[in-house]
Amino acid sequence: MGIFDSAKKLFAKNAKSIAKDAGKLAAEVVDEAAKVTADLEKQVEKTVAAAEKKVASAAKTVEKKVNATTKSAAKATTAATKTAGTAVKKVAKTAAKTTAKAAAPKPAAKKPAAKPAAKATAAKKPAAAKTAAKPAAKPAAKPAAKPAAKATAAKKPAANKPAAK
Repeated sequence: MGIFDSAKKLFAKNAKSIAKDAGKLAAEVVDEAAKVTADLEKQVEKTVAAAEKKVASAAKTVEKKVNATTKSAAKATTAATKTAGTAVKKVAKTAAKTTAKAAAPKPAAKKPAAKPAAKATAAKKPAAAKTAAKPAAKPAAKPAAKPAAKATAAKKPAANKPAAK
């Protein structure tokens, strides 16, 4: 146990300097810990700032796309509304014209007189043209064509028979 006693005596003599050195080491450890914490805080702040920038730019991009989509949808809606309005106006004009024509009083004497005259002239013209053109053209063409075909057919076999023998 003599070794432990001598170690105690040495420790007792140097206890004050050991305590000072331990205090210095503790102070250094605290300083290093503060430096590391400060560095970590800076890195966290940088990371947070970068993330905020990315989120902000993404939000701007989304906002731009939403605005563009809204504008194009508004334009399409406006165009469709104009087209529908134009169509409704046209239909309304057509309906008004039709209603005005139906409501307008028409003289009864003019209608019956105009229709029979038109029917009579239309009926006379085609009947005269058909009866005059068709009988004259068909009988003249058919009788002339048939005898000529028979004459040529009769000549050919006679010419071929002597040559074949």
